[in-house]
Amino acid sequence: MRIRDIILPEDKYFLELFCELSDNIVSASGYLTDLISGEDLSHGHNCQKIHQLEHESDELLRRLFERLEESLVTPLEPDEIQRLAKALDDVIDIIDWVAHQICNYQLSGTYPHLAKFAEFISVSTIEIQKGVHLLGKWEEIKDIKTSCSQINQIWNRSSDLLSSAVTELFSLKDPIQVIKLKDIYENLEEVLQECNDVGHVLNEIIIRHK
Repeated sequence: MRIRDIILPEDKYFLELFCELSDNIVSASGYLTDLISGEDLSHGHNCQKIHQLEHESDELLRRLFERLEESLVTPLEPDEIQRLAKALDDVIDIIDWVAHQICNYQLSGTYPHLAKFAEFISVSTIEIQKGVHLLGKWEEIKDIKTSCSQINQIWNRSSDLLSSAVTELFSLKDPIQVIKLKDIYENLEEVLQECNDVGHVLNEIIIRHK
């Protein structure tokens, strides 16, 4: 057994922080869904909750990198920890950005494609959470692979969703509304791209730890 595979008490700290980060991403995705669906009409409230989660995640990352400088033995390679941390941070950052975009643009009306994007993002973030929570349990590699595959499948479908959403915009008469929605759609697809990047990082990690 290699020394890096021996999980010392302090090593679990990294895995615990990754789990907290993935939990925050799922929570942020839930608030984004509420914002888009209109279930909670206090859009500002949802944006504030997402922004708060983004700040909490920044603090988790600060603690993670601080510990990484001190630790001699880690459950993952240092470069793997850095890459996964950045990938997770990118997801919650873009969710925070698009949520504030939606609030600031003050859109009126209902747009089915927004709801579909929210659904895709919700499923992708839940799969991220599943995969991250299984890190260190290398006997569960098959389940981590399944989550990575699910994330990638959704990402592959997102380009068609974006194309359909943008095509529908041509039927709108208000050019400002078209610009706003196109911007939001593209950033929602970017959320799915960042989710897919997390899937790639997870997949590369499990390949190295087979």
